[in-house]
Amino acid sequence: MESKNKMRKLRVDGYSYSEIAKKFDKSKKYTWRVCKSVKFSKSGNKRYSREVKGILLKIKKQKKGVTTSKIRIIGHLLFDGTVYKSGYHHFVRYINSSKELIDQFIKDVKATYGLNPSSIEVYPNCFKVTFKSKNLYMDLMNYFESYSTSNQDIEIPDMIINSKKNIKLEFLKSFFEDEGSISANGRLMGDSKSYKIIKQLGVLMEEFGFKFGICSYKEPTGYMYKIYLHKNKENLINFLKLGLFEKAIVAHGKNKGKKKLKVLKDIIKDK
Repeated sequence: MESKNKMRKLRVDGYSYSEIAKKFDKSKKYTWRVCKSVKFSKSGNKRYSREVKGILLKIKKQKKGVTTSKIRIIGHLLFDGTVYKSGYHHFVRYINSSKELIDQFIKDVKATYGLNPSSIEVYPNCFKVTFKSKNLYMDLMNYFESYSTSNQDIEIPDMIINSKKNIKLEFLKSFFEDEGSISANGRLMGDSKSYKIIKQLGVLMEEFGFKFGICSYKEPTGYMYKIYLHKNKENLINFLKLGLFEKAIVAHGKNKGKKKLKVLKDIIKDK
């Protein structure tokens, strides 16, 4: 009887029959018989809507190709996010120290897919926004087989590499806003665990007239690859003109908390 009461309590709290059956190692049919008359509490109804029904939330019909808002979503998830599944739950998450970038990501997902966040978490040094949707997950997996740059097999798909310039620019911007940095003396750079991705980003950089180099260095977790712009005023002005640091915040060092764009403008002014 005690286990039945515990099962009913989980149902009140918004758990699905499948979740309860798994927790108590019972069949779905048995779980349904025990819990079928139970009604959700207010918080349970909210939990069920987000955690269970959210898996099957419909998304907007997707157009062929990618829009600027969709490329921002894809880029931010590749460089500072994660797309994964756990059991029958599917997660899409973006983490950044800039509230402007988090807000833009939320607006882009709403405009592109018609979905609202499942949660928004605030930490001392960053913000984390999470969406839970199988349909969102399935669509995003059409572009990358993994959104982890530690996977050395992934590469930027041709549909982005061969896209229009505005799409390429948004993808570059997502990289530099998430992984880019600017030193106190004006060195612009960006890092990735993937050599293939860095090389492809270099191809895009060339199209926009940047002079740069690529190097590698070793971290405890493995090799990292850095793309760095030659330190000249032309590169700095071009970077500013293209808006590649539009909403990013400096997360570490002397200029921590400042907008990267402000740091860049100040360095150009002093040259």
